[in-house]
Amino acid sequence: MSKQLTILAVDDVSQHRAMLTQFIRELGHVPVTASNGQEAVDYCRASMPDMILMDILMPVMDGFTATRHIRALLAGRWIPIVFLSALNEEADYLHGLEAGGDDYLAKPVNLSLLSAKISSLQRVIDMQERLADSHHQLEQYYATTQQEHSLAQHVLESFNTAANARRHNIQSWLKSAVHLSGDVICIAHSPSGTDHVMLADSTGHGLVAAICCLPAIDTFHAMTQRGAGIGEIAESINSKLHQTLPIGHFVAAALLAVDYRSGSITVWNGGIPCCSFINRHGEREKAFRSAHPPLGTLPPEAFDPQQEQYRWQHDGEIIVCSDGVTEARNAAQQQFGEDGVLQAARAAQGHDTATRIATALQQHLQQQHPMDDASLVVIGCRRQPALPPAAEPPAE
Repeated sequence: MSKQLTILAVDDVSQHRAMLTQFIRELGHVPVTASNGQEAVDYCRASMPDMILMDILMPVMDGFTATRHIRALLAGRWIPIVFLSALNEEADYLHGLEAGGDDYLAKPVNLSLLSAKISSLQRVIDMQERLADSHHQLEQYYATTQQEHSLAQHVLESFNTAANARRHNIQSWLKSAVHLSGDVICIAHSPSGTDHVMLADSTGHGLVAAICCLPAIDTFHAMTQRGAGIGEIAESINSKLHQTLPIGHFVAAALLAVDYRSGSITVWNGGIPCCSFINRHGEREKAFRSAHPPLGTLPPEAFDPQQEQYRWQHDGEIIVCSDGVTEARNAAQQQFGEDGVLQAARAAQGHDTATRIATALQQHLQQQHPMDDASLVVIGCRRQPALPPAAEPPAE
């Protein structure tokens, strides 16, 4: 049902004002009156009506001038203004529209036609209010969504040590396609002295993808602290994700254990396209190919915790990238690829390799925004001396 309107009738003739007042009441609306343009402007400055019926030839201030002042007061808001005037030349119609009027009726006014005009404009007013309500709801929804994203980002960053870790030998880079990333990089130090690293890439991107990664992040850190190996950690993450994620959602991940004393790398790779050890000259010595499906796809009884091990003879780096890096396409639809990663690594020669790869990727995209979350981690591999044996207690 249309709302009751407040209609301002502006006319310097009292009989005309009285007639319009009665007419407006009979239509079910609320009439207010002004005897000249200045009074109309003053009324609108204090309280804006829903519609204005404006005479033109009036003392103090004419209708054209009053309309211009009222339009300035509205500051972008729209209310209909209909001119009612004895002036009926085509130039008067045009002048009225140029001044800001929405319609023009010649006096003596045909009340049936005026009633139809008011009804027509009321439908526009009703539609405008519905749009304003929808706009307000969208603004509230946007504000709420922004708050939720900020909270989710805070939670993810508290879990995701890549955002805060500054280990001297581990570099990381992450670029989200939207507000939140479905890629995470987790770094933890095990009780045995090895570094555990996980790069995980959840299905899709945004809030849903980020939420799907949370069980993997929590399990990774908790089990590392308990001294579990990466095969056991991957198995536990798979079981939890298979139980909790909806069908069609999974998490590709590479889990690595790096033992600097023995110079060994242990890798479980389920769906990560690029995981390689390169020497200090940027040449690849070992590729750890994906040997398993992503985490969460298999039931626990079908999970394979088998890992791959490698011992490095000379210092180098491990580079791990999500498919958001290798499959990134430029305007010519060319993928960055594993070759792009390795070429940037060779150019780095062991110096700030993660930044070099990220810069090369951004140059490849040619300022285009990535279509998928992109992440990479680079682990410097240098042997550390073995710990000396514990001294035996002196004989009593």
